[in-house]
Order: sequence, then C-alpha cells, then structure tokens
Amino acid sequence: MLFFLAVASAAVYLVQDLPRHSLTRMMAYQLPYAAMQFTALGIVLSSRQRLGRLDHLLMAVLAASAAQFASKPFIAGALGGWGANPQSYVQTGYALVSQSLGTVFGLAVALLALAILVRDVLAEAMSKSETDTLSRLLNRGGFERHAELAMRDAVRQGIPVALVIADLDHFKNINDSYGHASGDRVIETFAGLLREAAAEHHVAGRIGGEEFAIILPGTNLAAARLFAEGARNAFGALPIEGLPAGHRCSASFGVAELAADEGFSDLLRRADEALYAAKNAGRDCVRVGLATLRGKALSGRG
Repeated sequence: MLFFLAVASAAVYLVQDLPRHSLTRMMAYQLPYAAMQFTALGIVLSSRQRLGRLDHLLMAVLAASAAQFASKPFIAGALGGWGANPQSYVQTGYALVSQSLGTVFGLAVALLALAILVRDVLAEAMSKSETDTLSRLLNRGGFERHAELAMRDAVRQGIPVALVIADLDHFKNINDSYGHASGDRVIETFAGLLREAAAEHHVAGRIGGEEFAIILPGTNLAAARLFAEGARNAFGALPIEGLPAGHRCSASFGVAELAADEGFSDLLRRADEALYAAKNAGRDCVRVGLATLRGKALSGRG
C-alpha cells in the first residue's frame, strides 16, 4: 500500500504542470489505482489454498475494478472532461459516473473479502473440530462425514471405492510396558505412515484409541488389499523412539469394497468384521470382507 502511495504521489508531482485535461496527467492519476487492483488479484491467484467460487468472484471484481480505473481518462473524455478546475469537477457527468463506479467496486471488494474471511474462519473451526490432535488425522466424526461424501462421489462417478480399517496390535501392552508417551509415539508413527501413503483424494482418520481407517475412492478390493499389505509391512519395519531397538510393532487390517446395494454403514461393518477376522487369525495380517459373503471374511495372510 505504501509503495502504491509513493508511486501515485510521484506520478502526480511529475505531471502537475501538464494541462488539466491532458491524457498523460489523467492516466498518471488513475493507473496506480489500477495497478493496486491487479496486484490484489495476483495475490489471490497465487494463494496455495484451493480457490472456491467466492475467490473467483473476487478476482473478477478486482479485474473489473482495475479496468474501470484504467479506462477513467477515456470515460472522462466521452463525458466532456472532469471540469476546468477542482471546484467544477463535482458538477460534471464524469464525477457522477466515477464516484458511483468507485463506490460499487469498493463495496463489492469489501463484502467479498469479508465473506471469504468468514468462510475461512468457519472452515478452520470445522477442521479443528474434526481433527484428532495426536495423530493429526480426522477424528471419528470427521472421518465418517468425509468418507461418506467421498463414497457418494465415487458411486456417482461409477468408480469402485474400498475401505481399510487397521488396529494396532498389543497396544495396551506397549502402554503398560513402556509408558503412554511411547504409546503416543506409536500412534503418531502409524498416522504419519497413513498420511504419506494416502493420495489427495483418500480420506484417513483415527476412529478409536488405536484404530484407524482410510477410504480409497477409485480403488477395488485387490488394490486396497495391496495398500493394506504395504502399510502393514512398512509399519513393521519402522523403528519407534522410546521402544527397545529390537521391538517390532504390528497392525491388523480389514479390507472391504463397496457393493452396489450397500451404504457406508454396510461397508464399515464388513471392513470391521474382516479386521476382527485378522485379529482372530493371530494379528499382523490382512483379511478381506466379501460382499457376497455378508458377515464372513476371506482369509489372506500377509
């Protein structure tokens, strides 16, 4: 802002001796304002956040505002100029048009900026309410909401969607033997592994004390099982601070793919049944739940 003020002041000083209706003088007054609007547009456009409808609308208004500042000298010419002196300016048709445009664009930019600020504050509050502080994944409520939306989008697009549920093996023993701080690091390590393995369109969450889930749109049962096997092997190979050097952590996994006649609760139930089958099979393995065998799990040792 100070930069544009300095530029505008310098431009006005350099052209103050030119005739009042000189195009150069008029452009020197208006172009810094146009440049300010274009700079604001560039700031919005370069934002790392995903731009929504309000952001695009703000960019359109900023572009239009910049254009009206740049075109004001020509508008003044078409309307008979901007007065022979500052006192007569207020009586010109150009003054009415110029002030009206400035007011409309100024209010539009201010209201849109306020709407975007409110939207971002609400989104941040919603994100915090849905995020588990230890794992930095979605909590159970957040996971179920986002996972169901992702599942519906996958169904609408006609692509498969699978759910993987994981449970950390013997987690209570870790807490009892090495302390809760070590247990927390186990959770953080597994959550970090899920974040690294998950694609942008996947939804991962911590849905219980040591239970995690990730929904995989665009992934069939076979690919989801490979995902779970990869996570199982990777977790078993990770050293965890606070645990003995030779201590190996493991997790059990249940996998299910959404069937045509199912909802999210059905998918969750079958993945959960597959998880319990994995735990009953000795843990540290992956089991899949087949839609054609409701309530049963198909063995698949990892």
